[in-house]
Amino acid sequence: MYEIPNTLHALAPTALPSRRSERFDGTGYEVPLPRFAPADRAILGHLYQGVNGLPALWHPMRQTPNYPALESYIRRIGSGGLLAEAGRLGESTLAAGAADPAIRKAVHDIRGGGLTVLLGTADLLDLMPGNRGVVRKCVDAARDHAKIMRNLLPDIDPVVREADEATKAHGIDHFTSKWEGMATRGPNGPVQVSVRSSFTGTISARCLETSSIDRVVYNYVNNAVRFAAGGSVTLWVFPVTAGLTRWVVQNAIAPDQATFLAERVGDLKRLFAGGITRGGTGVGLANCAEIVADCFGLSSPTDAVARGYLGATTKGADYYTWFHWPAYSPDADRPAGV
Repeated sequence: MYEIPNTLHALAPTALPSRRSERFDGTGYEVPLPRFAPADRAILGHLYQGVNGLPALWHPMRQTPNYPALESYIRRIGSGGLLAEAGRLGESTLAAGAADPAIRKAVHDIRGGGLTVLLGTADLLDLMPGNRGVVRKCVDAARDHAKIMRNLLPDIDPVVREADEATKAHGIDHFTSKWEGMATRGPNGPVQVSVRSSFTGTISARCLETSSIDRVVYNYVNNAVRFAAGGSVTLWVFPVTAGLTRWVVQNAIAPDQATFLAERVGDLKRLFAGGITRGGTGVGLANCAEIVADCFGLSSPTDAVARGYLGATTKGADYYTWFHWPAYSPDADRPAGV
């Protein structure tokens, strides 16, 4: 159990009620495959097969893992082919004039998310061949990204997508264990992620909700890794009131990034509106605001940011991004009379 610094408690209000009558189930962001151009549908199929193949290989051997076989698979998908395909994703649909906002949002998180961490972590096997910890982190990232893709693309794997929709409670360990000790490629070398959590309960009711949390956390961590000065990122998770958790990603930033945020952005709430970026697309944080607003039943992503349900700030040489998520209690979330 970790003591949470006062700085993190002071980031946002604690009175952040949900306006929903029923718990957010993780749906609402689906983009059926026929809405993509044929070339993009082929890329999506290859990406999903490559990413999902790793947890599919792991699952039957998880009690006695064949680490050389897993490492061989990771090296094969990390050799550049998936990265190149991900880089082209969306181009054909855009060229056909069919890339609406929903497609652009989905493409962003499919090109990023767990795939960025998977490929960045796979690179570390060149420095640490045979490292079982690195292999295991790649499996986690691949599992998460396959789940994100099924969330966004309901017909990419309909049978498993149906299973994702079923009630299946996930404890906070599902998140904290995979991020603790995660190391991935940063712009200036490996970046290490550490976790400090004082929340011990259950956080989601089904896999689709879990993948929605993952979409937010991966966007936050991927951004932090891009700009981390000093090679470390910290994920904090703690309760702020009964039934409400706060998630904070903290990283040191270099003076030039601090200057960019101060002079080019100003009010950091603007980051969540999309369109403001330094070498990216500006879509990722807008996706996060939409998901958090939906989770709490708020009127708009702008409202979620204005009220402090999620946000960003700098303090000294550190950058903080945060969001809130309601804890899950099966009894509390069960309709009356059931």
